Amino acid sequence: MHYGNKLYINQIRVEYMLKKTLILLLIACTAFAAQAQSKKKKKKKAEPAPVEEPAPVEQAPGWGAEPAPDTTQAQPAPDTTQVQPVAEEPKQKPYERIVLNFDSVTNLIIYSGVVEQEESPSDSIYLRAKKWIERRWGKAVKMEMDKRNQKMVFSASLPAYKYTNKYTKASIGRYTFKVSLWIKEGRYKYALTNFVHEGDKPNEGTPIRNYFEYYYTTTTNIKGVDQILRYADKDITDLITEMKKALKDPILVDEDDW
Repeated sequence: MHYGNKLYINQIRVEYMLKKTLILLLIACTAFAAQAQSKKKKKKKAEPAPVEEPAPVEQAPGWGAEPAPDTTQAQPAPDTTQVQPVAEEPKQKPYERIVLNFDSVTNLIIYSGVVEQEESPSDSIYLRAKKWIERRWGKAVKMEMDKRNQKMVFSASLPAYKYTNKYTKASIGRYTFKVSLWIKEGRYKYALTNFVHEGDKPNEGTPIRNYFEYYYTTTTNIKGVDQILRYADKDITDLITEMKKALKDPILVDEDDW
C-alpha cells in the first residue's frame, strides 16, 4: 500500500509538471504574439505615405504620335551669336543725260520757237534783228537775207566754257551753229541748228571737232560729253534770251499821258 501511494504521488507530480509546462508555454506564446503585433503596428506608423505616380500623358490619336516635350527640364538658352544677314547696298541709279529737242526729220538738235509781238511791224523786227546780228558778231558776218520774204540765215559762234562754279569758268573751245529767222507782222520764228563743238587748239595737231548729235547719242564717256552739252545749253539759252530782248520794240510813252 505504501508503494502504491508513492506511485500515485509521483504520477500526480508528473501531471502537475506537465500542466505547469503547458501553461508556461501558453503564456510564452501569448506574450510572443503580442510582442509581434506591437512591432507590426510600430512599423506601419514609421513607413512614409505612398507617392502617387503622375498620370500618363495622352498622345494625339493616329499613327506615329510623338510624346509631349518634358517642360520640367531646363531648356537651352537661345543662340544670340548667329550672324545677321548683311544688308544689300542700294543700287546706284544710272546717269541721267540732258534732254534736248531732237528733230526726228533732220536728226539734228534744234533750239526753236515763235515769238509773238503784236504791236511790232515786220520791218521793225527785221531792222532790229539786223542790228543785233552786226553788234553781236560784227558786220563781216556772212548772212543770207531775203528782205521780200523777211528771212535771215547766217552762221554764228560762241565761246565754249566749262563752269566750275557760279563765278569761275574755263575755256573749252568754241561752238559754231546756224541761225534762221522768219519774220512776219507781229511775230517771228527762230531756229538754231547744226551745232559743232571745236575744242581749244593744242600745241601740236588740230583741235577736236564733234557734232552735238554725236555727244547726244554716243555710249563712250557719257558723263564727260554730257557735261559739254549742259554747258552749251546754258550759253545758247542765254543767247536766245538776249536776242528776244534786242528784237523787242521799246515801250513808247505818250507825252500827253502823264
